[in-house]
Amino acid sequence: MSGHNILQQLAREPEMAIVDPGDAGTIAVDRTLGICSIVTAGSETRKIASPERAGIIIALAFKTDGGDVAITGSGSEILNSGNGTETTATMADAGDLLVLMSIEKGANIVWSPIANNGAAMS
Repeated sequence: MSGHNILQQLAREPEMAIVDPGDAGTIAVDRTLGICSIVTAGSETRKIASPERAGIIIALAFKTDGGDVAITGSGSEILNSGNGTETTATMADAGDLLVLMSIEKGANIVWSPIANNGAAMS
């Protein structure tokens, strides 16, 4: 990759896609700048894998709304929005988007929302 247009090159990379694991599955976080397009066929759940290090960015996009999807951490981490100890992000409408970044919080690494368009945190 060339430095003068690296963002454009990254945007064209097919490796950014993270497979939606389906109902009750765990979203694998094996790269940064990954996008998981979530499709539901009813009221469903997903877990997001625990981050292994700080600085990972992942986008969760609600692609097809067949019912709400509740997303939780797979370990003891929280989805830290700064308001407390939220553990769940619920998406209700196609087009909802949640962008998370892994950060250090005390001795732990947690997911922290850096952009939220429609996901209810609880």
